[in-house]
Amino acid sequence: MHTLRRFAHCLAVFGLLWVWAGGAGAEPPSTAIIALHGKWGRPPGPLAAEFQAAGYHVVSPATAWGRDRSYDVDYPKALLEIRDEVARLRAQGFAHVVLAGHSLGANAAIAYAATYGDVDALMVYAPGHVPEVLFRNGDTATTLQKARALVQAGQGDAHDFEFTDFNSGNRRRQLAVTPSVYLSYYEPEGLANMAITAKRVRKAIPVFYAGTTQDGITRWGNGAQYVFNQLPPHPQSVYFESRASHMEVPQDTAARSLEFLKSLWP
Repeated sequence: MHTLRRFAHCLAVFGLLWVWAGGAGAEPPSTAIIALHGKWGRPPGPLAAEFQAAGYHVVSPATAWGRDRSYDVDYPKALLEIRDEVARLRAQGFAHVVLAGHSLGANAAIAYAATYGDVDALMVYAPGHVPEVLFRNGDTATTLQKARALVQAGQGDAHDFEFTDFNSGNRRRQLAVTPSVYLSYYEPEGLANMAITAKRVRKAIPVFYAGTTQDGITRWGNGAQYVFNQLPPHPQSVYFESRASHMEVPQDTAARSLEFLKSLWP
């Protein structure tokens, strides 16, 4: 017991929340879920407790876009951290690995599937962070121009580049990162553009997509058309529009989420 506690403490130091479902003598689960929280959030990620209670192994990392890290690495490196988690779970013997993300975590789940394609299903809740829309609305044009100029001048790694970080509900926060890191998350046609990355997903896997009518991406994106319909079709994929707020979508769709998981690998 003391050894397990020390192990858990070490994981906490590295910013991870690990949960194993099942008590002594319980059959180990065959499916592991990586739950990715949203922008400015902290672990646990969406429905981690519900997944655990249903018998799944859950890993919920503190991501680069969380409040405790504030984009300390660029988007590709943030996805590489997720890849390391996937590799660890495979090495532990899990037959199925699912990425479940909320808001920017959902954005990352899609970007990850487009970049690496080594997970067995996606569960995305209220996908968020739309740099292409912020650019079209004129919110980021000047900052993008400054960041690009600094990168071209060989100053892409300077750690004093200030910018406005936009979040759901018209929330904003002033942060400072490097120009290169900023561009990795905010380039309109970059890795965070879900309409683009969804088209780059090559492997058809089951996707549970829970949007909300309260998010602009559902309204101006014509529902499923903007992201979900760009993903490779799979007979077990599910598209659903909740009426809950952006933050409440995971809880509002918890029962549907568990039904989806149970349908994949009975």
